[in-house]
Amino acid sequence: MEIITVLFIMSLGLIGILSLIIQNIQSQNYTKNSLIAYQLGQEGVELIRQVRDTNWLNSVSFRTNLAAGNYTIDYLNLTPQLAGSEAVVLKTDANGFYSHSTGEDSNFSRLITVEDYDGANAMRIISLVDWTDGKRSNSFEVEAILYDWK
Repeated sequence: MEIITVLFIMSLGLIGILSLIIQNIQSQNYTKNSLIAYQLGQEGVELIRQVRDTNWLNSVSFRTNLAAGNYTIDYLNLTPQLAGSEAVVLKTDANGFYSHSTGEDSNFSRLITVEDYDGANAMRIISLVDWTDGKRSNSFEVEAILYDWK
């Protein structure tokens, strides 16, 4: 009887330890994906900023190719492409880079929204990244205001 009691107590302890290990693995996966989502969101804002800066260098309006609307853009194609209202799946290539055109579908999708802000002198950029962890849907949003400094 004592052996059965000891085995029962030990199995309860092992179940507790195993559940902590599983929870830790899930937490690590969520944290990793959150960091990737943040970087993809920031990349979206920086790519739009690059378009604005290129417009200045070419002596055209800072809003050229950046009318209010939803866009996709990546490092392979630096011209913003109009998109619908849903985020577009990002693909990963053999080097682990994310784009919309080459590689296998990733867990992440991104939609960049350009909105008018403060009249004609600024625009609001919202880079929304969605991803799933198992059955749970997550999203991360990066926002910036870009001004016409000229």
